[in-house]
Amino acid sequence: MDLKLKKRVIKEKIDKTDDEKALWAIARILNLDQQNESEWHKQVVKERFADYERNPQNVISWKEIKKKWKNEV
Repeated sequence: MDLKLKKRVIKEKIDKTDDEKALWAIARILNLDQQNESEWHKQVVKERFADYERNPQNVISWKEIKKKWKNEV
């Protein structure tokens, strides 16, 4: 596949995707929106803390996770 065709295929795939994480990764690779990256990350952290405050019972301890992994292997 020549370079022009490859670029066109990539552009078409990007235009069709709604996967925020994939688009974020592409932007990071291309060094785009460096400032927005940290804002995006801050928002994710805020959402996770808010979820924890609403649902602290949903937290699994690291000890429980390690035990579960050992049992699955």
